[in-house]
Amino acid sequence: MMEDGLRIVGAGGLGREVAWVLETSGQKVECFLVEPSFAAGACAGLPVRDDLEAWASTRRAVLAVGDGQARMRLARDKLRECVFVSALHPASVIGARSRLGDGVMLLGPASITVDAEVGQHVLINPGCTIAHDSRIGDFASLGPGCHLAGGAIVEEGANLGTGVVVLPRRRVGAWATVGAGAVVTSDVPPGAVVVGVPARPLTKGDS
Repeated sequence: MMEDGLRIVGAGGLGREVAWVLETSGQKVECFLVEPSFAAGACAGLPVRDDLEAWASTRRAVLAVGDGQARMRLARDKLRECVFVSALHPASVIGARSRLGDGVMLLGPASITVDAEVGQHVLINPGCTIAHDSRIGDFASLGPGCHLAGGAIVEEGANLGTGVVVLPRRRVGAWATVGAGAVVTSDVPPGAVVVGVPARPLTKGDS
């Protein structure tokens, strides 16, 4: 019987990154967990188990699945009884009165200043800066080097590509996608895809 350690749901590149963050933080990782449709075996020197629900139920785990929709499906369905923990890189800075939900993945040096709020199962890649009073909804994803200015809002499931900048008090709607390098100068509707500087719609979202 293995000692009780953290499980990582997902055995891809993000799973390996999360394992590194946890181990860098001095936490023990027991294994990776995947759904039966994925092959079991080994990853990063750790076992990969394909009996996801049996192993994850009521156990401590990090949901390291890159796609926000898949994270939401797993968290709200198959893993709803799981105890989720966050993976926070020790070189990251979290300021006063900022709050992080369960299951946040903060993968490398990043900065969250004061009075910000980060929802559950949010993915924040290295090099991101999140300024005062910003809000990030559940299951959102921020690519490497994203910058949210003061009061910016990123709603549930929104996906920000590498190097995206969101100007002060601008809103990125739920499940919208912002292409790499874009600068958000006006609000992005839910479900829209925007690209460029300034960010403009590639496809029309919800009104």
